[in-house]
Amino acid sequence: MKRSLLILSFLFIAVLTIHAQRAGGGRDRGGFSLSNLSGASSEIPDSLLIPDSVENRRISAYRLTPDIGTPYLAPMDTSRLNTAQSTLADNKSLAVGYLANLGAPAQTKIFSERKEARDFIFADAYDYYITTPENALFYDTKIPYTNVLYTQGGSAQNKEDQFKGVLTTNFGKKINIGGEMDYIYSRGFYNANGNKLLSYRLFGSYRSDKYEWSGYLSNYNFVNYENGGLSDDEHLTNPDKFLDNRRPEATKDYPVRYFDTWNRVRGKQYYFTHRYNLGFYRTLEEADEEGYEQEIFIPVSSIIHTFEYEDNRRHFTSNMPQIDTAYTKYTNIHGLDPSLGDRTSMYNLKNTFGLSLREGFQDWAKAGLTAFVRFEKRRYKLPLEIEGTEDIPGTIGGGNNSGAQVLDFPLSQIYDEFSTYVGAELAKTQGELFTFNARGELAVIGDDLGELRVEGDIRSQFPLLKREASVKASGYIKNLTPAFYQRHNHSRYFWWDNSFKNTQQVYVGGEVDLRSTGTNLSAGAEFLQNYIYFGSKGIPIQHGSNLQVVTARLKQDFHYKAFGWETDVAYQLSSDKEVLPLPDFSAYTNMYVHFKLFKVLSFQLGADLHYHTKYYAPYYEPATQQFQLQWDENRVKVGGYPLINAYLNVHLKQTRFFIMAYNLSSQFVEPNYFSLAHYPLNPMLLKMGISVVFND
Repeated sequence: MKRSLLILSFLFIAVLTIHAQRAGGGRDRGGFSLSNLSGASSEIPDSLLIPDSVENRRISAYRLTPDIGTPYLAPMDTSRLNTAQSTLADNKSLAVGYLANLGAPAQTKIFSERKEARDFIFADAYDYYITTPENALFYDTKIPYTNVLYTQGGSAQNKEDQFKGVLTTNFGKKINIGGEMDYIYSRGFYNANGNKLLSYRLFGSYRSDKYEWSGYLSNYNFVNYENGGLSDDEHLTNPDKFLDNRRPEATKDYPVRYFDTWNRVRGKQYYFTHRYNLGFYRTLEEADEEGYEQEIFIPVSSIIHTFEYEDNRRHFTSNMPQIDTAYTKYTNIHGLDPSLGDRTSMYNLKNTFGLSLREGFQDWAKAGLTAFVRFEKRRYKLPLEIEGTEDIPGTIGGGNNSGAQVLDFPLSQIYDEFSTYVGAELAKTQGELFTFNARGELAVIGDDLGELRVEGDIRSQFPLLKREASVKASGYIKNLTPAFYQRHNHSRYFWWDNSFKNTQQVYVGGEVDLRSTGTNLSAGAEFLQNYIYFGSKGIPIQHGSNLQVVTARLKQDFHYKAFGWETDVAYQLSSDKEVLPLPDFSAYTNMYVHFKLFKVLSFQLGADLHYHTKYYAPYYEPATQQFQLQWDENRVKVGGYPLINAYLNVHLKQTRFFIMAYNLSSQFVEPNYFSLAHYPLNPMLLKMGISVVFND
């Protein structure tokens, strides 16, 4: 780890000393322009809406489509508004449940935003902080670009810090390299709930007419100090009960379920996609500024290869002597020593080969078509269970209910899985009347035989009141193999080997976006069969009946002179709230005034509010790192609390800084600010931060 950090630091320093070569004109056939990017992604129309600023004329960002690595434009953070809000965990979703700290395990409460479970389900709780091939950014710059963010909040005993930065530069037109880092360290406002997250990525790309590649290597190491939530919620909701002529308790004094208990989740990724383009050169009618003829390369088809490697490890440990009996619901104990620790690991190796016919190379080629085949190999390592091994050296002793013994790591059981997928994408990304994207894949050989994903969308854009408007319809059909760790898990407190059926998901939805009025309206319905969830006993359960979730959402922005008002509301209806509890109504509203002083100093002064109705929110179980149903007895409802923050955002040239009073409402509203069952939010604290862009 130290060596990797030294290498990363050296790269940052080295790139800072290099000035990128400016793009030249003339007859150079090489090079690459993001204005020509096309991709098979439903995000493309939204992604093209990059603010017209100096930064964006000098630097552009793009993402890649899954498997085949087609680039498409991605928005960059250049807004002068809402800097403070963008640094909060509460801003990750309209409604999100998490463990108080930035970087803590989190889950969105909006069901339509939840993703497929990873095979390594322990990383799902950190989804907002993990780089993947789908969310990784790549860049094209004319000058070196650096963006650094630092935030802090709280006092010395409960301080929360984040340092985040990206640095990238081009070497000529074709080559770009860079690095990024995200470091979060929080001591926490409650006993034993601190966390430390470190992730970094080194990335690069090469773009020429006939050959392109993009790749990165990334690493993350997340450590969570687990407390299992409050053992008695009334220390927060009814503090007078515990005064007894004493001073009010500090939040660090609230009793919690666990102490000396940790989760560590680590992972690394290697990603590389490249393609060779076949095509021809076309001479343009207009010459360049120097009088030379200009030629443009027209790609007709591409040969594609993508390599992905992912390695994940998890270690759960506790030095708490009474974790087996104090405030827990563990009914089976596999092994003797709590400090032994649960360990598991896995890796996933993918190779994808594709052949594409490019969109637009002739008038009749109205859409692009890509066919691909993907080979996957996955390996999992779990503690070994052997029947009747009481006399085998190395056994821990103590068994589960079946009398089986647990052998110490690395005496392990290995699970190997192989699968082969075939798939295709059909996409039309050019044109004003409508665009569409359709993608499907099917596992034809291996352990995932029969797994199916078919998804797509169609969008039409048209002018309305001199502004762009769009209508979009989307949907998918999925038949998914349950995640590996939903099928198998061997650990001290939870042990299961399940034979689950495939899960089926069908979704249909639509969206209307009106720029002229600042209105975005969307609605959708999802139908689920064989849905898998974690029940009140902490183990995965498959629901045999059908489930339906209907969601309607409205986003409305209003601006008049210096006044701004942004609103986002959603209504959800779950057909079975005992299996899939969701808040019926969730809302976010943000009111502010925005003005300038001296023509260069921009101020945004305002307050925002997060709210959702009460419901039986899930409980986060440290031993599995899953969001499960609450225990059957003494269930509690979460919600009905207005989380209000007051803030001041300031923008000066390429610098943004803010100050915020977080959870200001805790000072005048009944203190019931739980985010999940038994897990409260942080009390009121002062947060501040600064973000600086260097691009010269």
